[in-house]
Amino acid sequence: MVHYKLTYFDTRGLGEAIRLILRYTKSDFEDNRITFEQWPKIKPTTPAGKVPVLEFGGNYLIESAAICRYLARKHGLAGKSDLEEAKVDAIVDQNKDFFAQAVPWLIVKFGIEKGDEAELKKTKLIPNAEIYLPIYQKYLKESGSGFLVKSGLTFADFIISEFLLTIKLFASDVLEKYPDLLQYLERMKQIPELKEYYASRKE
Repeated sequence: MVHYKLTYFDTRGLGEAIRLILRYTKSDFEDNRITFEQWPKIKPTTPAGKVPVLEFGGNYLIESAAICRYLARKHGLAGKSDLEEAKVDAIVDQNKDFFAQAVPWLIVKFGIEKGDEAELKKTKLIPNAEIYLPIYQKYLKESGSGFLVKSGLTFADFIISEFLLTIKLFASDVLEKYPDLLQYLERMKQIPELKEYYASRKE
């Protein structure tokens, strides 16, 4: 069995979907969680000065979506046909666009930078949520599987659900008018292979 080492901060963030895939697939991995205080010393030792980094068998991968996609393909979590794989990739790319638009609000909300959090929520988060959240609800309705595509659980579900959870935690009102997405988050937490981890992790 391949042994993986995942290096990321001791937060959910961009590393959590990777952790979920590794746990769901019962992969052998070291969850190397670092602190923000340790980062300045660790940063020069990383391949591209960023995390997450996944190391295995003398190799490494960077970029969270690329790592997720690699692991998903190894374990049948990337879609069950060429077309479905493309749909999964499209969903992940859409979420990347959504996340990029929300970042100005997030970095102020988390105290990384100073700014008017309420104004950024109003101008960055909410308008983009009104674009992307209905799309996610549409995917769930069309799939009929309870997940984002017809065949069932894919790595897109781990990526999307983690971002939706962040919105729920820090801007719960934004998700209130999307009951299907709230139910979807609860459904994710009931996945048997992950139920215990979801219940015990720090959100």
